[in-house]
Amino acid sequence: MRTAEDLEHITPLVWRELITLNVPFSRCGIFIVREDEQLVHAYLSTPEGKSLAVLHLGFHDNETTGKLIENWRNKTVFKEQWDREQFQNWVQSIYAQGHQTVTDQYSQYDSLFSSLNLYFIPFSQGMLYIGGQETLVESEIDLVRSLADTFSVAYARYEDFKQLEDAKNRIELTLTELKATQSQLIQSEKMASLGELTAGIAHEIQNPLNFVNNFSEVSNELIDEMKDEIKKGNYDEVNAIADDIKQNLEKINHHGKRADAIVKGMLQHSRSSSGIKAPADINALCDEYLRLAYHGLRAKDNSFNATIKTDFDASIGNINIIPQDIGRVILNLINNASYAVDEKKKQTAGGYEPIVSVSTRKVNARPDDPVGRGKVEIRIADNGNGIPQKALDKIFQPFFTTKPTGQGTGLGLSLSYDIVKAHGGEIKVKTRENEGTEFIIILPE
Repeated sequence: MRTAEDLEHITPLVWRELITLNVPFSRCGIFIVREDEQLVHAYLSTPEGKSLAVLHLGFHDNETTGKLIENWRNKTVFKEQWDREQFQNWVQSIYAQGHQTVTDQYSQYDSLFSSLNLYFIPFSQGMLYIGGQETLVESEIDLVRSLADTFSVAYARYEDFKQLEDAKNRIELTLTELKATQSQLIQSEKMASLGELTAGIAHEIQNPLNFVNNFSEVSNELIDEMKDEIKKGNYDEVNAIADDIKQNLEKINHHGKRADAIVKGMLQHSRSSSGIKAPADINALCDEYLRLAYHGLRAKDNSFNATIKTDFDASIGNINIIPQDIGRVILNLINNASYAVDEKKKQTAGGYEPIVSVSTRKVNARPDDPVGRGKVEIRIADNGNGIPQKALDKIFQPFFTTKPTGQGTGLGLSLSYDIVKAHGGEIKVKTRENEGTEFIIILPE
């Protein structure tokens, strides 16, 4: 048995087993007792051994059901003898409970007997019912009891399976809800990091815009000068001014493209990841997010200041990554480092210089590496207070944060860990209390 439908069609199997056991009977059924529901679920057969229907009887619906429950609880065989009138009364009581289809089918059998002996044999989950005109001897009751015990084992397995199915369905529902919540939280974290970038992005865009405005104004003045020189016929000077204007236009174009790249980068950061790796300059990516993060922090708190150190390995070149994902990791680690040095500065009376450093390094493949690919290390370090040893094992767990309430979601490092792992890399941390922390991202080339 694996489903309720299987249970509904079990009575023909019980019928066949009773025939095999040579027990005299003309009808049978399975009565499952549910104390939690205060119901008896009766699975009945026709006198031909076919599945008839399922009845759902309350413990106190009729006198027979009440006696059945009492004997089941006492683990005793319940016997009754009905004449045709008693049988018809029972059918009418079932009809009154709304089981019209069942009573219509049962009515056609009420002329088949003058009296009916009922036997209800208890097992762990209910009663096995058989009925017939003959009285059963004790040995025949024992045979039915052995069949009831065998059915009990099978039904217990069914219940176990049903519980597993119910648990599986609950877990699947919970998993679906968790995935939806996770997606919302991840998007919230992305938008939070975008918010942290906004001030830095504004600063970065302002610089090329200033250049564009300045060179535009200078070029406008040069055009006026060119007109004057043309009137004078001084064409050598005209050519020189034209060269200056051309250079200015090239600079305007360069800084315009720079602003365009910043805006595109911002949009790329806010979008969901495409999941497609592409060759990217990891040094440029680190430099880009370092400047954006620093200016963003300065815009948020103009008292923030730290010495920024960089050491990029020019031999790395491009590596295959998902740029917006790795960018999020770099941004998160730089923000964490900046937060750590700023907190230490606030706690230190004087003589402390906050330092945040970002470096990259190419690591050649080991001779015993079967893949033969080198690796790239990105190191982001600070000289803050370090991470307490008791918190070190938890820092990559979702929602764990050492920041005060409202200053961190606890998702940054967890998402960073997942992103790096998805790239086939690893992320490590070295820390010493009161001295600082270094995160090391290792990515395949």
